[in-house]
Amino acid sequence: MMRRTITFALATAVLVSTAGCGSRASDQEIVEALRGPAAVTTTGGGTTLVPGDTGAIGAVPGTGPAVTTGTGTTPGAPTTGTSGGGAVAPSVTTGKPGVGGQGAKAPSSGSSGSSGSVAAAPTVANKSVVTVGQLGSFSGVLGAVTAGAPKSVGAWVAYQNDHGGLNGHPIKLFVADDQGDPATALTLAKRLVESDKVLAFVGDVHFFGYEQVEQYMRSKNVPMIGGEGATEARYTSPVNFPISAPGAVQIVKGLKLYVERGATKMGMLYCLEISALCSYLNDEVKKSEVGKYVLQSYQVSLVAPSYTSQCLRMKQGGLEVIYMLMDTAGASRLVKDCANQGFRPKLLLLGLDATKELPGIPALAEAVMPGATVSTGARDLASVNLFHTIIDTYAPGVGESGFGAQAYAGALMLGHVGQNLSDKPTSAELLAALYKVRKETLGGFIVPVSYSKSGTTAAPCVFMWGVASGKFNAPEGSKPLC
Repeated sequence: MMRRTITFALATAVLVSTAGCGSRASDQEIVEALRGPAAVTTTGGGTTLVPGDTGAIGAVPGTGPAVTTGTGTTPGAPTTGTSGGGAVAPSVTTGKPGVGGQGAKAPSSGSSGSSGSVAAAPTVANKSVVTVGQLGSFSGVLGAVTAGAPKSVGAWVAYQNDHGGLNGHPIKLFVADDQGDPATALTLAKRLVESDKVLAFVGDVHFFGYEQVEQYMRSKNVPMIGGEGATEARYTSPVNFPISAPGAVQIVKGLKLYVERGATKMGMLYCLEISALCSYLNDEVKKSEVGKYVLQSYQVSLVAPSYTSQCLRMKQGGLEVIYMLMDTAGASRLVKDCANQGFRPKLLLLGLDATKELPGIPALAEAVMPGATVSTGARDLASVNLFHTIIDTYAPGVGESGFGAQAYAGALMLGHVGQNLSDKPTSAELLAALYKVRKETLGGFIVPVSYSKSGTTAAPCVFMWGVASGKFNAPEGSKPLC
């Protein structure tokens, strides 16, 4: 069995500023909270954050030409490439019997009701390389939530290259970390398109700077596939292709579940660090059909030392349910502070904030999470079982997470629209294929989505994630709530 090697590096950049509307903290304080270390190595995925650079994942297929990552490689040889002079990233050995490697058969197409996997007819990726990019905030405080996104896409790339790539084209993935700075996000987007020649972005995470990046990508006619659908505005772009219902719809559907079960007093706590986005989601929920039940709402910092005052006010108000638009660590501290005051409401947490650590946190053991994709605990679906096989094989230790599953779904959509790529693929070709997508679910992994030049239509539905016996489960089943 030939062994593959992936080089995985992330670009980081110095934060210049970050939005802090309505914040009592200064811009610089928020910047420092989000910045994190300049260079971080994490275990499990072999990921290094390399200051000021972009990094490539070049998964070498079973046979055929090697994918270069800045230096020459040969099929099956360890890749030690850099990108543009950055530090050498550690390598991750992949390609295991029975999943990847020579002789493995390609999975079936990822149409509605199928296994959710996507592969072209060829079993060997020996055509020209297809380069794609992934841009987002993958380090610092927010990186604790989003870190699984690039690793999950990288795992899919390695798997897909072992199964013929995109119609015989091996895939190379460039990952760029903007560290929450809009100006840096735009700079990196331009570099990926103009220098690295990516044909598409896949599984982006745009907390900041989406508008500037989208405008640039529209000017270049380069698609952005599978990024998070945080706001309604992201569904009207001709080059942005979300794979879920809008974020506010997901929250409302989760709260509605409890309204239907008799709850009439609810509260929301939403993050300060991404002030504009979190405030928008809070406002949208208040205007929705469940808004009249949201009696208290608080903007809180993810790094606040205590949430006792909010807990006491919610207890005094007799709230039955609270929704936490927060990261896992902050939500855990909040729940503990409330428990110390004898306040134990029903808990909802943003599905994208379901990190791999969450099932092991006792304070969040009863939390339910409205999610963008099907829960990774829905093991009755072949598409979910394939997800586990790919992650366990090509990215051991990465685990399951909301952002990881969403980014992986974006990669699946790339595979779906790229299964008939020509010998000379272009961004225009991918856009044309995307505009033909109708009510696609990728084997039940996402809600039905349709794309056109006028934007994205996603079913107003949500999947529910939960925890049982220290693992994610699907408390409402594998079908979305609509």
